[in-house]
Amino acid sequence: MQDDEITILIIDDEKIIRQVFSYYLEDKEYTVITADNGKAGIELFDSHNPDVVLTDLRMPEADGLEVLEHVRSKSDEIPIVVISGANSLNDAVQALRLGAWNYLIKPVQDLNLLGYTVSECLEKARLIKENRAYREKLEELVEARTRQLERRNRQLDLSRRQIIGILSQAAEYKDFETGNHFQRVSEMAAVMAKGLGWDEERVLNLQLASPVHDIGKIGIPDSILLKPGRLNDDEWHIMKEHCLFGKNILGTDNFLRNEIEENLLDLEGASFTLMETAANIALSHHECWDGNGYPMGLKGSEIPIEARITAVADVYDALRSKRPYKDPWSEEKTLSYLREKSGKQFDPDIVDVFFENLDDIRKIQQRYREE
Repeated sequence: MQDDEITILIIDDEKIIRQVFSYYLEDKEYTVITADNGKAGIELFDSHNPDVVLTDLRMPEADGLEVLEHVRSKSDEIPIVVISGANSLNDAVQALRLGAWNYLIKPVQDLNLLGYTVSECLEKARLIKENRAYREKLEELVEARTRQLERRNRQLDLSRRQIIGILSQAAEYKDFETGNHFQRVSEMAAVMAKGLGWDEERVLNLQLASPVHDIGKIGIPDSILLKPGRLNDDEWHIMKEHCLFGKNILGTDNFLRNEIEENLLDLEGASFTLMETAANIALSHHECWDGNGYPMGLKGSEIPIEARITAVADVYDALRSKRPYKDPWSEEKTLSYLREKSGKQFDPDIVDVFFENLDDIRKIQQRYREE
């Protein structure tokens, strides 16, 4: 801001003060406007929007404190200098409390002090405006960057969900006789997760991840996967490897991670929660609560809870469905099996939640029944 662009408002009921200050400041190439009372000064302030206000305190119609209150109601960034003949500490304190930037005592013997005070106020005002503009610009940049990162994270999340969906379809084509098994397991797992009090995002992750629990069966020969009747020991050993195959297929270290910018991973925190959840389910959904499952013999809470939930949904639906090696079980027999295996094969708390939500489970079974 150049000096010839700066307007200074002088409010004082003494004509000689207004004239002396005006001549001095105009010599410094400031534009000066004057008022002889507080009311007129307030009107000039509103109409001219000055850059600096110099005001007396003791004036008719409206005093300097009223001027201060009015100016501060409009802006905190306009410098106000009180120049008063009332040499009172209380007046100075009150003026500063109301927002005055400086306080000079009349008569001002050295006008250079006035010039210096005005110059200092203008510099402070300039710095305040620059700082505000910088903060606003920085906030805009941060907001724009945040929106960009959120958009890219949504795109990544959509991509992961699409990958999960594709893998789920691939598993169904491989193990084609399971029909809607994957869909039913997904819905049943979500019902149990809600019953456990999970939040919406966590439920959705489980709902999306659980259908690929058997994706590792892609690596199992059809002669074993689709064999009618019981598997022999060697075949069963091969069949159990589908858990490790699934973990390897879904493991986030094997794909995607190296393709994603590190700053996105840092920002999102749980960027790969969906894929990690799917991988954990694939690996651990055949672990048993009592430690007699496979492939690692995990026990109790060592087993990821997403896998424990999926295991109950998976076994319930598998028993109720036709397979190459068996006919479907009745609901009564299936429910009896779940009760019997609670605390052995299954987490007892999850079995309890299953039965608490049995009506919803039955609706899912009916909605996605085999044609």
